[in-house]
Amino acid sequence: MDDGAAQRLLFRRELRRVPLPQAGVRGAAARGQGGGRIPAAVPGAGADAQYHGVPHGRAAAGARAVEPVAEDSQARLRAGGPHARDDHGAGRGRLPAVAVLDMNKKSAKTIFGPEPAKAVYDGRDAFMKGALEAVSAAFTLDAASFYEYDEKTGLLRLSLRHASGVTFEHEENLRPAPGSAAARAVETVEQTSAKGLGGSFLYSPFRFDYCDPAGGRGVIPCFGLFRLERAPRRRGFTKAEAAKADAFLRSYLRDYYKAEFFSLHRKYDKNVTAITELTEVFATALRVSESFRHILSGIQTYFGFDRVRLYLIDEKNRRLKGELSADIRGQIKSIAYEEIPLEPGAHRFADIVLGRSSGAFMERYKDCVLYMPLAVQGVTIGLLIVDNLLSQQRIEPQELAMLKSFGGQIALAVDNSRLFDKVEELSLYDELTKLPLRRYFNQRYQEEFYRAERFKQPLAMVWADIDFFKEVNDTYGHQIGDKVLKEAGRVILSNLRKIDFPCRYGGDEIIILLPQASGEEAKRLAQRLSSELAELRIPVPFSKTKELRVTLSIGVSTFPQDASTMEALLEKADDALYWVKSHGRGKIALYSEVAAEKAQAEAAGGNKDAATK
Repeated sequence: MDDGAAQRLLFRRELRRVPLPQAGVRGAAARGQGGGRIPAAVPGAGADAQYHGVPHGRAAAGARAVEPVAEDSQARLRAGGPHARDDHGAGRGRLPAVAVLDMNKKSAKTIFGPEPAKAVYDGRDAFMKGALEAVSAAFTLDAASFYEYDEKTGLLRLSLRHASGVTFEHEENLRPAPGSAAARAVETVEQTSAKGLGGSFLYSPFRFDYCDPAGGRGVIPCFGLFRLERAPRRRGFTKAEAAKADAFLRSYLRDYYKAEFFSLHRKYDKNVTAITELTEVFATALRVSESFRHILSGIQTYFGFDRVRLYLIDEKNRRLKGELSADIRGQIKSIAYEEIPLEPGAHRFADIVLGRSSGAFMERYKDCVLYMPLAVQGVTIGLLIVDNLLSQQRIEPQELAMLKSFGGQIALAVDNSRLFDKVEELSLYDELTKLPLRRYFNQRYQEEFYRAERFKQPLAMVWADIDFFKEVNDTYGHQIGDKVLKEAGRVILSNLRKIDFPCRYGGDEIIILLPQASGEEAKRLAQRLSSELAELRIPVPFSKTKELRVTLSIGVSTFPQDASTMEALLEKADDALYWVKSHGRGKIALYSEVAAEKAQAEAAGGNKDAATK
């Protein structure tokens, strides 16, 4: 027995195991034909099939460009060894080196020939890519394709294709013509062949179970076929080659479940990581501005959606208001300009929140858009929308299930954030006047004073006191006193600039900080506030007076004219206010005017004493 016969015998025996070609020649690409070329279409399909619909792949010409197969890639199986030809040609010489895959060790052990590189398959697609590359190299194919058969529609769905040394994704629906080799392979679940103007073809059908516990569907039976192709210029497949190719693929598919298990293991690891880290995000983010950004960023990062949007319900105005949007680049931007009336038929978002049908749009894009109402204790507070409208990628069932499981946590995190902001607002703002409280004012006062010092800008302090407020409470009750405070707060807030900062400093005392304002400008503002409040009439039921008038006593100080420190500026404004209250109330005084009058009075007193002596 010569060496060639011995090797062929060993090859037939080892077909019962898992044969893998070793690293080396890579089909047509290894022979210098085409390199990294991407074929524009599937050759030879017309002889045995009818195209159903237009390819809607991820590239314009039916196939998207992918990077050439790298020699050091661990994600793909290394292609076969040297295909030495004998003197008679036709490739009947030495067979390619054969290897056995040990998936437990994720390594390939050579039977004979050079040691191949390790092969690690990250899921079904990577495994099928390895199968296409391996069979192409082992049997010197011009192309090999992987189809899944949809028994409901009768369509073969092309998802992977290997040609010219490159494996690429390709989406196309193919309906086998009655009586064709592809149709016979589907019907009989046996290998068939065909030869025509498009070349020679082998169809090897297969069945396997697709595990999908993460998506809640358990084990899903799958049926499909491999199509092996040779160009018209080359010889067709012999019966021996067809049998070997079929045995090669069936042996290869025995390890599919191990690859699927490896893929599921990776998915579960990713899901556990996402659950852990997203839960931490939901638990730690408190402020609305921070929380919403963290939530959207976390969802986009761990699920990889094209876009994530958040809308919240404004119950007071019955509107659905946009908050934030995160895109595939990780950029987060405000969508506060989006406001949708919360009424039936106003918008599909409103219909979803109200529990109504959202129309044809949602049905059309149901595979790549998810609308998830957010509810806390049965009350809907908002709407989370995730979509892959840009890439048109289907949102996987396990992603939907996982995201829906987060729905309650997301809603609770959003509600907690809003509650935190409400509590913080109550601690910083006065509920009656809606003005900031003293603690918040002290913080802002320090910032504004340092800014005025640094940039040498004026800063004015207005200190106002509601006249006879204690008597109002004692005489008419605290309800009337609360009305007076509410009106005072409303008038003040409606007359200030955006940079001005008011504060309810005490019971009936209000301080207004006016950056970049002179004493005269502060005095004009004080006059406007005083006049507008004086025109108000607070109704007083069950009283002879029937209505109540409100007046203000106001003192004004300025930096740097009247004071050079924070404490001194407050003290001077208080001095001016005290002078007004001791001189009849209901007036406005600048500290500079009070100081001048005091100096004049002291001078007059000194002259009088001198005259007496």
